[in-house]
Amino acid sequence: MIIDLDRAAPPSRPAPPVPRVLPAALVVVLMLLLGPSAPMPRVRDLPQVAATAGPSGTWLLTDTTLYSTSTRTGGRMDVVAWSLDSGTALWQRDLDWFAGIPALTESGPVLVVSGNEDTRILDAGTGADRVDPRTYSVARPAADRVALWDGTAGTLALYDPATDRIVWKRRFPDRLHTVAATADDLLAVTDTGVVSIAMSSGDVAAATREAVPAGGAPRARVIGGRAYLLGDNSVTMIDMARARAMWTVRMLLPRAVVPCGTRICVSGGPGLLALDPISGDPVWTNVDWIGGENGIVRTAAGDVLRIDPDSGVVRRALGHGLPAGDLLIRPDGAGLSVVEWATGQVRGRLPDTTPNGCRRTGEHLACQHAGGQVRVWRLF
Repeated sequence: MIIDLDRAAPPSRPAPPVPRVLPAALVVVLMLLLGPSAPMPRVRDLPQVAATAGPSGTWLLTDTTLYSTSTRTGGRMDVVAWSLDSGTALWQRDLDWFAGIPALTESGPVLVVSGNEDTRILDAGTGADRVDPRTYSVARPAADRVALWDGTAGTLALYDPATDRIVWKRRFPDRLHTVAATADDLLAVTDTGVVSIAMSSGDVAAATREAVPAGGAPRARVIGGRAYLLGDNSVTMIDMARARAMWTVRMLLPRAVVPCGTRICVSGGPGLLALDPISGDPVWTNVDWIGGENGIVRTAAGDVLRIDPDSGVVRRALGHGLPAGDLLIRPDGAGLSVVEWATGQVRGRLPDTTPNGCRRTGEHLACQHAGGQVRVWRLF
């Protein structure tokens, strides 16, 4: 049986906002002083600091900025940067875009907007092109730098946004699909194999002329010094030093790979699969779960569980809600509360909102709502 976990059930619709009465830090203390029979004090509404003007497609939250995209007819796409200090739009770019759903990555002072067949490298402060898009065919974020492949010239270059210069350029005729990078090594995956390149010099450290079974548009993530490649129907671990695929596990539509205790957890069509990172052997699986990072999973019904990631055993049920880093957004009878799942401390309340996905970065929490709008609140 294959369960589609891509669409998570949102928490129940919150009630209208209530007046600010007490700071969230006093809630636990007052409960202890007043006893279990006393009514629970109301907590403060978290202050909203920014919101997109309308529905957003792909979006990215950083410490200072919310980036959002929206597609229009005729192959056009808007990219907007919203300040978390003022709540206003810092800049907006209207791009030609026929490359499918874009991925947004901030690499130092640039925003990389990448798709299947197109990539733009924009200045994070102004939205202007930092690299002329006519000078490369494929661009992929590589840690805090960007790998640029020029199919016409048959070259691969490494661009450093911090200095706005090309660190090195080398002959590279094979079409670049994706990269994975550490501070020292750049792993380039092509049609014909895998190449490991020194980040500092561009020298080839190792190469394998054997195609990786990952499909046409694989995605890569580095965990514990190993590269994991998510293909159309497989997960492959690549030894970065030797540029060699060590194992491949068949899995329908893998969407995300995360560290999971001493394992790695892969969410996809069949649910959540925990693998031994060295051998690739399945350790446990659950068709009803997604997630796994920090030992937190979410069920298809919207319940959040804390598990032992090494064994898959449930340690604690945290109730219905949405996880966002170390926070849990859950209904509390009077709206939605933002709770630290590790301590139970209530950080505040989200007024007048129905989120279907949330992310936490530093002191900010962002959620996308059923209509597509993204809103950002300050936690502290």
